Amino acid sequence: MKFWQCLAMLDMEELPTLARHAEDLGFEGITLGEHLITFAKQYEHYDYSKNSQIRWYPETHWPEPWVQIGALSQVTTTLKFLNTLYVLPLRDPFHAAKLISTAANLCDGRLILGAGIGWQKSEFELVGQNFHDRGKRTDEMLAVMKQLWTGESVTYQGDYYQFPALQMSPALKHPLPICIGGFSEAALQRAARNDGWVGAQHDMDDIEKLIPALRHFREQAGLHWEGFEIALGLYDNSAANLERCRELGVTMLYREAFCDENGMASTMTLDEKLRDMEQFAKQYIQ
Repeated sequence: MKFWQCLAMLDMEELPTLARHAEDLGFEGITLGEHLITFAKQYEHYDYSKNSQIRWYPETHWPEPWVQIGALSQVTTTLKFLNTLYVLPLRDPFHAAKLISTAANLCDGRLILGAGIGWQKSEFELVGQNFHDRGKRTDEMLAVMKQLWTGESVTYQGDYYQFPALQMSPALKHPLPICIGGFSEAALQRAARNDGWVGAQHDMDDIEKLIPALRHFREQAGLHWEGFEIALGLYDNSAANLERCRELGVTMLYREAFCDENGMASTMTLDEKLRDMEQFAKQYIQ
């Protein structure tokens, strides 16, 4: 099990310094979130906080993920990158495939695609995408994108996407693991069919239920458990919890974003964030 640092909900000017610091401290990678916009009023239930409310402010930075990953890959050498999570069905598969493959090639194999289907209907309406078929469209998008990433001439005839022979270049230089986020049965099944699952911040009671379900769906799909990635965060990083996560098969444990006592985006200074990472690394990594 490797340790990662979440660098979401931060001023983007801080990202290069924090990414380099994470690499120097021995973190395997960093996770980066994304949101197109933040509405002045939240309309939908948010599943990733205890009070069902978003954890950031309208002025909180959410830079375009593939641009920031491409840029950060140029100021680091070993650090890996994971999206938590990129909402695929807000986009079309062609633009998404081009953006992702460009960033992946710039990373030279240090990227893991973390994808989800989204939760905010109003955001889908804003960009003219159907919210209700987003799961099925995501499955088809992944199939299309995998073909596009070969760099060869491909055709496709699906329920949502159809196209004649065409080619997207350059091809992916390295295999790109695809990990899926979400807690519903459909999301866990989708993750099991791909390369891994991305969770949020959890109590151990949640993890004890979710990981066996993933194992079941992985076996149901006729796929091996070995090599399946599981990324998540813990509310309590006790030694007992860390050991249990290792036993269950967690491969990536990420520290949650820098938040205040209410779980909201933090106002910590850059120096405070750097020292906070150092204290964690001293206890758990070094």
